[in-house]
Formats: sequence, structure tokens, C-alpha cells
Amino acid sequence: MTSPTADDPPATGGRLRRLAPRLRMVAAGVLAAFALGPWGWWPLAIIGMAMTFDSVNQPIGRRERFVRVWWFMLGYYVLGVAFIIDLTIPGYLIAVPVLAAVMAAPHNIAGPAATRGMGFVAAIVVGEAWRWAFPFGGVPMGGFALGQVNGPLLPVASTLGALGVVAVAATLAVGVAHTYRRRPRQAGIHLIVVGLALVLAHVDADTTPNGSFTASSVQGGGSLGTNAETSDQAPVFTRHLEATSEAPNGSVVLWPESAVIVTGDFARSNKFERLAELAVEKDLTLIVGVTQKHDRTFDNLAVVISPTGHIVDEYQKVHLVPFGEYVPFRSFIAKFADLSLIPRDAAPGKGAGFLQTPNGPAAVGISVEIYFPERIRSGIVEGGEFIVNPTLASSYRTTHVPEQSLASARLRAVESGRWVLQSSTTGYTAIVDNTGKVIGRSGLKEKAIITADVEKRIGDTWATRLGKHPITLVSLITLAALALLHPRNNAARVKPRE
Repeated sequence: MTSPTADDPPATGGRLRRLAPRLRMVAAGVLAAFALGPWGWWPLAIIGMAMTFDSVNQPIGRRERFVRVWWFMLGYYVLGVAFIIDLTIPGYLIAVPVLAAVMAAPHNIAGPAATRGMGFVAAIVVGEAWRWAFPFGGVPMGGFALGQVNGPLLPVASTLGALGVVAVAATLAVGVAHTYRRRPRQAGIHLIVVGLALVLAHVDADTTPNGSFTASSVQGGGSLGTNAETSDQAPVFTRHLEATSEAPNGSVVLWPESAVIVTGDFARSNKFERLAELAVEKDLTLIVGVTQKHDRTFDNLAVVISPTGHIVDEYQKVHLVPFGEYVPFRSFIAKFADLSLIPRDAAPGKGAGFLQTPNGPAAVGISVEIYFPERIRSGIVEGGEFIVNPTLASSYRTTHVPEQSLASARLRAVESGRWVLQSSTTGYTAIVDNTGKVIGRSGLKEKAIITADVEKRIGDTWATRLGKHPITLVSLITLAALALLHPRNNAARVKPRE
């Protein structure tokens, strides 16, 4: 007769006993999500991950470990990506369990023995790295690193990047769980690792100033929950012109994504002529978000207009938003869905996120690209001395997307050691310094202009030199080693070791 395993249903009350830890995981996930904006209670993510580690550090099998982490991530994403509801309710109902499965899958690989703390951290990192690339090129919104920008772990981004922030947060969570279970040796090891990571972040060779300029990020203001296809775009352009009238002469001015919408070539449009006149009149360098509509496609651009009124450079958005800027499998989906709000697909750009401006080279990420460290890093590697992020956010009715976009800007600032100019039509328009400090920020929906003296900076942080791949590779190797060391994972014989 074979012995039952932890994945076998108990003889009595099995369903209730199996449901209880899963409900606790949902609660832990919801708790952890309150670390994200608009709440920003960063310790709650540590507590939620600690509860999850404590739950999976039990004599359970791979399947049950996967299920418990899946329930944790389900609770987390119910709040963490709730903004998807503004785009599509069916999409939200599909995205939440799928993203949870992506994050839970690596935990099915890690072995159950004494190195489980290491395996838990590695699995969290691999899950996040995978989610940044899959599906449809990645969905990084709601990531654990975004919930740590208000806490003491933010400086880790300069050495280990955003994934390093995730790794250190998970390591701290393991230490907290061991402390709760009165395992001082294991707790001490993990807390020492956290301390070393923080020390390393503060001794990293920093970037250095290379001059400065006056910059203004412009927000035209307006209503939330609007769509470009159904809204009158003339007032949007006018409001940004009015706000720009307050910019200091001789400054660099950033306009949001799609603040200018034209049919055909922007350089031949009346709107370009008006902007060129403004640039000459006030001696401005304008970096303007432009949408060029064509018959079947459109271009999402950031265009630089010099103080002489000429276009000196442009960048076309590379990383597009599925079901926002293009529809995957359009011909098939069109058979049973109304695609009138997305009548044409964006044409993707190519190359690094880089713009040459009269005030120096800039790294650029349009809208969602600010969430992707490698997209911004590509512009820094090309020589970008500051970062610009024209974004939109007007499609969303809550503060979730503006808060997470600003959190991403703060992460990119620390990772690269660069100042960030972020401009939104109705969300948060802000200027962030190289330490991640928000120098100035608008409110939602208001017409505003945020002005500051911005440093250009040169040099590389460790995060810029290395990128996200080394920490991802180390985490993958860790999981593979654990899988090889404990291939069968017989839950009946597993004992918690940490």
C-alpha cells in the first residue's frame, strides 16, 4: 500500500483544508498589491511575499506549490492590473489568471530542500523577467519593483536594476518569514544579504554631471477615460499651446504622446508650422508626441523641433501595446469583436530609444516603453544624457496607470543615473532627478507645466553596464540546479528546512 502525499485529498474535510491555505494566499496577494500606487505602502509587498514563502516552505509537492503561488499572484493582480478594465473587461478576466500562471510556473521547478529560500527568490525573479517578455512582448505593469520606489530598496536599482530590487525584496521577505518562525540562523543569512545589497548600491560608481538646461514638462489637461478615436483633438492641441506659453524662453519643452495628431506627414501639416513658429518665437527646443495617421496604419513618434523651427530628429515607438495600438490576429478577432476604437495598427519603429537634441543627446521611451529597462538602456548606451518619456494615460479613469508610470520613471532614473522628463496629457507630468526623487509633479486632469533645471549626466551605473540578463541567467541556473538536485520532489518525505 502506498503512502498518501501532500497532493492527495485528505480523507475528511479535504476540500476545506486545501482551500484554507489558498484563501490565505489570495489575501496575501491583495495585501502585497497595496505596495503599488496609488497606495504605495511598500512593506506590504514584503509581508505578502513572506506569507507566501512560509506557505510553500511546507511538506507539499510541486503541484500544490504552483497552486498556492498562483492564488497569491491572482490576488495580487486583481488589484495590480485593475486598470485593464478600462480597456476591456474580458481582457482583464483573461489577463489576471494568465499573468498569475506565468509568475507561478517557475516555482514548480525549484527543489524543496534547504535551498528553498534561494529557490523562492530565483523563481520570483524568473517569473518577473518572463512576464517582461511574454505574452505579446511583455506586460510589466504591476511588477513588484514598482511597489518599492517609496522604500529603502530603490537604490538597489543602480547596481542590480529593477530585477535586483525584486530579488532583494524577495530575500527580505524570506528573512521576515524565518524571523516569524524563530529560525535566527536562516533569518540572519537572508537579512545580511539584503544589507550587503544596500551597501553595494551606495558604493556604486555614480554618473557625473555634464552641464544643465532649463526644461519644462507640459500637461494640457482634460478628462480621464477618453479615446483618441472618439474625442475632439483640436482642444488638446490648443491646451498644450496655452500651457507652453508659460515655459521660460530658451528652455527644452516636452509634450505628451499623441498631443499632436495629423493625417499624413507631420512636417507638411499646419500644426507643425504653428509649433515651428512657437519654437522660434520663444527660442524653444520642442520634443513633441506626434501621431501620423495613414490609411491602414499610424506612426507613434517623438519629434524634436529646434529653436530655428526645423525638425532635427525623431524616434518611432518600438514597443507597441497589444489591443491598444495594434490588434494581434486582427482578421480573426474582427469576426466577433468591435474594433472600431482601434481602426488601424501602429507601425513599429526600429533601433535604440535615442534622440539627438540641440541641448544634448537623450534616451527616449514613449508611453509604456518606460516600463522596459532595456528599451531605456538602449538610449543610454547610445549616449543619452537625460531621459524623456512622452506618455498619454487619458484612456484610464483611475490613478493606477499614472502612478505606475511615474514609479517606472523613478526606477529608470536610478538604474541609469539620469534625470527623467515625463509628460502626460491628463495623468502625472513630472520631472525626476537621478536619485529617483520627484522634483515636481502635476495633478490629474489639470493643465500644468513643471519646470526645473535639469542636469545632463554621463557615465554608467552597473545596471546600465550589465542590463537585466545577468541576474536573469543566475536565477535560471539556480532553478535548474535545484531541479537537478531534487528531481522527484516526493512530498511525503519533504520537511521544511528553512
